[in-house]
Amino acid sequence: MRTRPTIVLLLSLCALLPSMADGQRRPRPRPTPGGRGGVALGTLGAPTTSLGIRGGYDAAVDRWSVGAQLRLPVARRLAFVPSGDVFLGDSATDWQLNADLTVPLRGLYVGGGIGLLRADDRDTGERGTRAAPNLLAGFEPRALGRVVRPFIEGRWTFPNDGARFRLVGGVSVPIGDGGRRRR
Repeated sequence: MRTRPTIVLLLSLCALLPSMADGQRRPRPRPTPGGRGGVALGTLGAPTTSLGIRGGYDAAVDRWSVGAQLRLPVARRLAFVPSGDVFLGDSATDWQLNADLTVPLRGLYVGGGIGLLRADDRDTGERGTRAAPNLLAGFEPRALGRVVRPFIEGRWTFPNDGARFRLVGGVSVPIGDGGRRRR
C-alpha cells in the first residue's frame, strides 16, 4: 500500500488551515458607490461562484483533455471546486472527476482533494475505476473590469501505479451575484 501520497496530501491540507489571526483581521473601509463610507460588497476578498471550461495535457498518459469546473465559496478563503475531464484518444475512453478544496494566495491558489479515475482501454481490454488523492497549484490573475478570468493549473494525482501530472488551462465566468460588474 502506498501511504506516501496520502501523507503528502494530509500535510499539504494542514498547511492550508487558517492561522488564529485570520479571523481577527478586518478589511480596510473603501468607499461604496454613491460616496458614502463603509465597506463595498465584493471588496472583502470572498471568492465568488463561477463556472469554467478547461483543456489540458496529461504527461503520464500522453493525452489531451477537455472538461469543466465549478467554483463554490465555502468560506472567505476557501472554495470547493468539483471538476471533470475527458481524455481524448483513439483507443481509450478515460475520464477523471475531482472534488477539491482550494485556498487563494494573491493571484495563486493551492489545494487538494480526491479524484475518481476511469480507464477503458479498448486495445488491451483493461478497465477500471479507482480513487486517488490530488494536489494542485494554479494561477488566476485578478482581471479588473473583466468578467472572464483565465487560469492555469498544475495537478498531481496519485493512483496506485504512480503519480500523474496534468497541466490545465481555461477560463471561469462568475455566476449569480458574483457576475455583476462593480463600479
